[in-house]
Amino acid sequence: MPLMKKTLKNRRILMPVLFLSVILISAVLFAAVQPLRFRRLADAFFKEELSGDTLSMHYVLADPQAYGIPADAVSFPAYSPELQTQAAERYLRYERTADTIPAFFLDDDSRLLLALLRDYLKTQRQEGSFSYYYEPLSPYSGIQASLPVLLAEYSFRSKQDVENYLSLLAQIPAFLDGAAAYEREKAAAGLFMPDACADRIIEQCRTILEGDSLKDDTHFLSVTFAERLFGLQKQGLLTQTEAAAYLEENRGLLLTRILPAYQELGRQLGLLKGQGRNPDGLAYFPEGKEYYALLLRQTTGSDREIARLEDMLAARLEQDARSLTLLLSRFPSLPSVSLPEYFPSLTPKEYLQDLQKRIEESFPALPGQEASPVCTVKDVSPSLQKYCSPAFYLTPPIDDMTENSIYINPANRLTGLDLYTTLAHEGYPGHLYQTVYYQRYQQEARIHPARNLLRCGGYTEGWALYVEMLSYEYVKDALRKSGAPLETLSYVDAMRLNRSIQLCLYSLLDIEIHYHGAKYETVRGYLSAFGITENGVAKNIYEYIVEEPANYPKYYIGYLEFTELKKDAQTIWKEGYSDLRFHTAVLNAGPCPFPALRSRLFAESRR
Repeated sequence: MPLMKKTLKNRRILMPVLFLSVILISAVLFAAVQPLRFRRLADAFFKEELSGDTLSMHYVLADPQAYGIPADAVSFPAYSPELQTQAAERYLRYERTADTIPAFFLDDDSRLLLALLRDYLKTQRQEGSFSYYYEPLSPYSGIQASLPVLLAEYSFRSKQDVENYLSLLAQIPAFLDGAAAYEREKAAAGLFMPDACADRIIEQCRTILEGDSLKDDTHFLSVTFAERLFGLQKQGLLTQTEAAAYLEENRGLLLTRILPAYQELGRQLGLLKGQGRNPDGLAYFPEGKEYYALLLRQTTGSDREIARLEDMLAARLEQDARSLTLLLSRFPSLPSVSLPEYFPSLTPKEYLQDLQKRIEESFPALPGQEASPVCTVKDVSPSLQKYCSPAFYLTPPIDDMTENSIYINPANRLTGLDLYTTLAHEGYPGHLYQTVYYQRYQQEARIHPARNLLRCGGYTEGWALYVEMLSYEYVKDALRKSGAPLETLSYVDAMRLNRSIQLCLYSLLDIEIHYHGAKYETVRGYLSAFGITENGVAKNIYEYIVEEPANYPKYYIGYLEFTELKKDAQTIWKEGYSDLRFHTAVLNAGPCPFPALRSRLFAESRR
C-alpha cells in the first residue's frame, strides 16, 4: 500500500512535468517551422508570379531554370475576366497564408519581406475592388509604348532565348486583343479615357510600327534583332543558316502579326471614342477619390494623410520659390549665364565616370568582388522619341547585372548640366547604382528573390531624385575648381531650385486634379502664377497629369520622404551621423515603403 501511494505521488509530480515538456517541445517545433513555412510561401509566390509571364521573367531572371522555373514554356498572358478572377483568388490564398506566419520567429530580412508581401497582397485586393480604374494604355507609360522597347532590349543568351522571343511575338496579337477587350469593358462601365488621350494612343499604334521600315528591315525591332543574332553567332551559339532562318521568321511575324495587331488596337480604340465621359481627373469618377488615395499611397510608399502631403509640398514650394527669388534679385542676369566655359559638355560615358569618382566618399562601394557593371548609353529610337521620357534605365536580371542600359531621348536635347544631372538620376548614384548595390547585398545576405517582385516606386524614384539634387553640388564643386565666379555657381543653384519647384508644383497639381477635382482653368491659373502662361504648354501639363495620376508625386514625395528621413537620422544618430552611414543604411534596407524603411533605419536607436 505505501508503495502504491508513493507511485501515485510520483505520477502527480511527473504529469505536470511531462505536460510542460510537451508544451515546450511544441513551442520549439512551432518556432522552428515558421521560417520553413515562410520560405515555401515566398518560393510559391516567386515562381507563380514569373511562370505566367515570360517577358517579365526574362527581365527578372537570366537563368530561370536555376530557380526551378522551366525556360522553354512561353506565356504572354492576355487579359480576360477569368484570368483576373483567378489572380484575385491566388492573391487571397497567399494573403491568408501570410497572415498565419508569425513574424516574431523570422530573421530581420525575412520579417521585412513578409511585411512587404502582406502589404502588396492587401493592396492587390483593394485595387481589385476598383474595377476598370487602372489604365494600361496611357500615352506615356502604356504597354503599347513600352512593349517595343522591352522587345528591342530582350537579351539573347542562347538559342532558346531566340525561340522564346519569336514565340512571344506570335502571342502579341492575343495580348493586344485582351487590352482592347479591357478597354471595351471600361467603356461599358463609364470609365473610358478622354478622346484626346485615345487620339494620342491611336497615333502611336500607327507610327510605332510602320510598314515600310519593317519591309526594308530598317525598323529598330528588325535592326536590334539582327544585332542580337550576330552576337550569338560570334559566340558560336548559332550557325549562319539558323540566323538567316530566324531573321526571316522575325520579319514575317513583325509584318503579318505585330503590325496588324497594333493597327487593330488603334481601330478598336477609334470605335470607342466618344464614350469617355470624364475629360478631367479621377475625382469625377464615382469612386475616383478613394481610388486615387489608394494609388497615391501605393505609388509613393508614404503613409501620410493627403492633407499632410499637401502641407509638405506647399511648404517646400514656398521655401524654394523664396530662395529662387532671392537669387534672381541678387543676380538679375542669372538666366543668361552660360556654363560651357567652366563646365564643358562631355560624353555620357565621361560624365558617368566623373559621377562614380565623386560619390566614393559619401556612398558605399558596391558589395562583392564582381567587376564594375557595364553601362551602355543608347538613343531612343526615332519612332519612340515622341512618346518616351527624356531618359530611362532598364533594370537587368537579378542573376546577371553585368550589362546595364540607359536610354537618352535625343528629342529633349540634353547636354551639359541637364545631361549630367540626368545621368546622376539614371546611373550613379541613381537607379543603376542603387539597383546593382541592393542586388549584390541581397545575394550576400541570402535574402529571398521574391523581394525583387515587390518594388516601391516612391523609394526608387525618390532615391533617384534625391541623388539628382545632390549632383548639382558636384557640378558646383567642379566649377569652383575651374575658377568660375559666384554668379555661375548661383546659376547652378537656380537650376536646382527651378527643377525642384517644377516637380513640387506638378505634384501639388496632381492632388488638386485627382483628389480635389481641379479643372483646366483652375490649373492654368496656378501655372500662370509660376510663369507658365502659354495656353498650349499649360494644356499639355494638365493632360499629362490627368493621364498619369500619381506619377509626379512618386518622384517628389519620395524625394521629400528621403530628406525628412535624413533630418531624422541626423537628430537621432547625433555625432554618429554621416552621409556614408545614412546612404549605406538606406541602400541595405532596399526598396520598401517609407514607414518600413524608417523602422528599419532606427530600430537600433530604440533598443
